[in-house]
Amino acid sequence: MSRHQGMVVEEVFDGRTICTPEGECFEITTPVNIQVPHPDPDYIRKRLLEDLTLVQGIGPVTAGLLRRKGHRTIQDLRSHRRFRDRAKECVNLFHNGNPDEIVSFVEHRHSPSHPLSLLASGLHGCDSYLFIDLETLGFFSRPIILFGFATIENQRVVVHQVLVREMDEELPALDLIQRRMQEKPVVVSYNGKTFDIPYLVSRFAFYGGIMERPGHHIDLLHASRRSAGHLLNDCRLGTIEQHFLGTSRSHDLPGSMVPEFYETYLQTGNPGPLVPIVDHNLEDVSSLAKLLFMFFEGSA
Repeated sequence: MSRHQGMVVEEVFDGRTICTPEGECFEITTPVNIQVPHPDPDYIRKRLLEDLTLVQGIGPVTAGLLRRKGHRTIQDLRSHRRFRDRAKECVNLFHNGNPDEIVSFVEHRHSPSHPLSLLASGLHGCDSYLFIDLETLGFFSRPIILFGFATIENQRVVVHQVLVREMDEELPALDLIQRRMQEKPVVVSYNGKTFDIPYLVSRFAFYGGIMERPGHHIDLLHASRRSAGHLLNDCRLGTIEQHFLGTSRSHDLPGSMVPEFYETYLQTGNPGPLVPIVDHNLEDVSSLAKLLFMFFEGSA
């Protein structure tokens, strides 16, 4: 606080004021150095066609029997008396269906956290992703004070953070994040199905509005728990970062202390306590991109 005494938010953060139909909000934009993969649609479809269990009526045991008889892919089953009709439907879907249809089909046959479900989501293309993480003043009845989200722009991960400088900026920030979510067909979060998205819905309802839920939502908590939950004491994002990414945050602000730091900012007008909040959120959002791309590589 002593370092930022007498300063204002705009002097501390390199951002810009954005005008929305609901008023002004403040956005900080930060490119981050993360290598963006290039999912190959042909390879993804090939991998899907190799999974015989995607055909209705075929489980792991039956799939093993069919492979031993020479049916290595779903395409091979198009001549099978029992499974040919369903196999033809799968082949047609994987070759001609849109990404939403294919991902929904794979998630129905397996689960949203299954490696093939994550791989299939690559059919959308990385430009279609919106990585999102919120910082709030508590649980559902309390305001959101920082909206963090990342997009892929010109093959770079760019983190955007909409900081609520005063409480009357929460509604403009909600309006902005709603429009950004409408632009991207795939939302990526960590525990967002339980926390972030319901929280956004709750805050929209507080102002008398209705939020459109994302068309496709990848919650990396479930994928992480499926991959390593049996090896770890917990599946908090920090624990997952250490396990999968080999990183740790030695000076990171714990999420539980975000309300205290923000309240100090409101009471004193000193923007210093906002710095660790913004830094913490930047790391969270960046980790979402790193984890998803890592799961893509693992699925490949």
